[in-house]
Amino acid sequence: MRKNTHQTDNPQVRRLNEIIEKKRISKADIARICGVSAQSVNNWFVRGAVGKSSAIKLAEALGVSLEWVLGQDVDAKDGLRHDERRLLELYNQLPNEEEQQNMLRIVSLRLKELDELYAKYMGRRIKGDAE
Repeated sequence: MRKNTHQTDNPQVRRLNEIIEKKRISKADIARICGVSAQSVNNWFVRGAVGKSSAIKLAEALGVSLEWVLGQDVDAKDGLRHDERRLLELYNQLPNEEEQQNMLRIVSLRLKELDELYAKYMGRRIKGDAE
Protein backbone atom coordinates (compact mmCIF):
# COMPACT_ATOMS: atom_id res chain seq x y z
CA MET A 1 0.00 0.00 0.00
CA ARG A 2 1.29 3.43 -0.96
CA LYS A 3 2.02 5.95 1.77
CA ASN A 4 0.27 9.33 1.59
CA THR A 5 3.04 11.88 1.13
CA HIS A 6 0.81 14.98 1.01
CA GLN A 7 1.86 17.78 3.32
CA THR A 8 -1.51 18.33 4.96
CA ASP A 9 -0.18 20.92 7.42
CA ASN A 10 1.33 23.13 4.69
CA PRO A 11 -0.63 26.40 4.15
CA GLN A 12 -0.62 26.08 0.35
CA VAL A 13 -1.78 22.47 0.51
CA ARG A 14 -4.55 23.44 2.94
CA ARG A 15 -5.69 26.09 0.45
CA LEU A 16 -5.59 23.62 -2.44
CA ASN A 17 -7.70 21.19 -0.42
CA GLU A 18 -10.10 24.01 0.44
CA ILE A 19 -10.38 24.92 -3.25
CA ILE A 20 -11.17 21.30 -4.15
CA GLU A 21 -13.76 21.03 -1.39
CA LYS A 22 -15.49 24.41 -1.66
CA LYS A 23 -15.35 24.89 -5.43
CA ARG A 24 -16.09 21.20 -6.04
CA ILE A 25 -13.33 20.80 -8.58
CA SER A 26 -10.79 18.04 -9.03
CA LYS A 27 -7.01 18.06 -9.27
CA ALA A 28 -7.47 17.49 -13.00
CA ASP A 29 -9.63 20.63 -13.16
CA ILE A 30 -6.91 22.58 -11.36
CA ALA A 31 -4.35 21.26 -13.84
CA ARG A 32 -6.50 22.45 -16.78
CA ILE A 33 -6.99 25.88 -15.22
CA CYS A 34 -3.26 26.28 -14.68
CA GLY A 35 -2.18 24.71 -17.96
CA VAL A 36 -0.05 22.07 -16.25
CA SER A 37 -0.13 18.29 -16.01
CA ALA A 38 -2.07 16.41 -13.35
CA GLN A 39 1.29 15.13 -12.12
CA SER A 40 2.42 18.72 -11.52
CA VAL A 41 -0.64 19.35 -9.37
CA ASN A 42 0.03 16.15 -7.41
CA ASN A 43 3.59 17.36 -6.86
CA TRP A 44 2.25 20.58 -5.32
CA PHE A 45 0.56 18.47 -2.65
CA VAL A 46 3.78 16.55 -2.01
CA ARG A 47 6.17 19.53 -2.04
CA GLY A 48 3.76 21.99 -0.51
CA ALA A 49 4.54 24.60 -3.14
CA VAL A 50 2.56 25.97 -6.08
CA GLY A 51 4.44 27.80 -8.83
CA LYS A 52 3.70 31.53 -8.96
CA SER A 53 2.35 31.53 -12.53
CA SER A 54 0.02 28.64 -11.69
CA ALA A 55 -1.09 30.34 -8.48
CA ILE A 56 -1.91 33.51 -10.44
CA LYS A 57 -3.98 31.56 -12.98
CA LEU A 58 -5.79 29.70 -10.21
CA ALA A 59 -6.54 32.89 -8.27
CA GLU A 60 -7.90 34.64 -11.36
CA ALA A 61 -10.02 31.68 -12.44
CA LEU A 62 -11.52 31.15 -8.99
CA GLY A 63 -11.97 34.79 -8.05
CA VAL A 64 -9.72 34.74 -5.00
CA SER A 65 -6.57 36.66 -4.19
CA LEU A 66 -3.10 35.41 -5.06
CA GLU A 67 -2.09 35.83 -1.43
CA TRP A 68 -4.90 33.53 -0.35
CA VAL A 69 -3.94 30.80 -2.85
CA LEU A 70 -0.33 31.02 -1.64
CA GLY A 71 -1.50 30.26 1.88
CA GLN A 72 -0.90 33.68 3.37
CA ASP A 73 -3.10 34.88 6.20
CA VAL A 74 -5.54 37.38 4.78
CA ASP A 75 -8.64 38.84 6.37
CA ALA A 76 -11.90 38.82 4.45
CA LYS A 77 -11.28 42.22 2.87
CA ASP A 78 -7.68 41.41 1.92
CA GLY A 79 -8.83 38.18 0.29
CA LEU A 80 -10.73 40.17 -2.32
CA ARG A 81 -9.47 41.40 -5.66
CA HIS A 82 -9.22 45.17 -6.18
CA ASP A 83 -12.48 45.41 -8.14
CA GLU A 84 -14.30 43.36 -5.49
CA ARG A 85 -13.00 45.64 -2.73
CA ARG A 86 -14.15 48.67 -4.73
CA LEU A 87 -17.62 47.18 -5.17
CA LEU A 88 -17.85 46.48 -1.45
CA GLU A 89 -16.72 50.02 -0.62
CA LEU A 90 -19.42 51.46 -2.89
CA TYR A 91 -22.05 49.16 -1.40
CA ASN A 92 -21.09 50.18 2.14
CA GLN A 93 -21.36 53.87 1.20
CA LEU A 94 -25.03 53.55 0.32
CA PRO A 95 -27.12 55.49 2.86
CA ASN A 96 -29.32 52.66 4.14
CA GLU A 97 -30.29 49.01 3.86
CA GLU A 98 -33.08 49.80 1.41
CA GLU A 99 -30.58 51.31 -1.04
CA GLN A 100 -28.26 48.33 -0.55
CA GLN A 101 -31.13 45.97 -1.38
CA ASN A 102 -31.95 48.05 -4.47
CA MET A 103 -28.35 47.68 -5.63
CA LEU A 104 -28.51 43.92 -5.16
CA ARG A 105 -31.77 43.74 -7.13
CA ILE A 106 -30.25 45.78 -9.98
CA VAL A 107 -27.21 43.52 -10.18
CA SER A 108 -29.40 40.41 -10.00
CA LEU A 109 -31.61 41.69 -12.82
CA ARG A 110 -28.57 42.46 -14.96
CA LEU A 111 -27.20 38.97 -14.41
CA LYS A 112 -30.56 37.49 -15.38
CA GLU A 113 -30.54 39.58 -18.58
CA LEU A 114 -27.03 38.39 -19.40
CA ASP A 115 -28.01 34.77 -18.73
CA GLU A 116 -30.99 35.09 -21.08
CA LEU A 117 -28.87 36.77 -23.76
CA TYR A 118 -26.24 34.05 -23.47
CA ALA A 119 -28.86 31.27 -23.69
CA LYS A 120 -30.45 32.90 -26.73
CA TYR A 121 -27.11 33.42 -28.48
CA MET A 122 -25.84 29.93 -27.73
CA GLY A 123 -29.15 28.42 -28.88
CA ARG A 124 -28.79 30.15 -32.23
CA ARG A 125 -25.13 29.23 -32.47
CA ILE A 126 -25.76 25.54 -31.76
CA LYS A 127 -28.58 25.45 -34.33
CA GLY A 128 -26.35 27.23 -36.84
CA ASP A 129 -23.52 24.72 -36.29
CA ALA A 130 -25.88 21.79 -36.90
CA GLU A 131 -26.87 23.04 -40.36
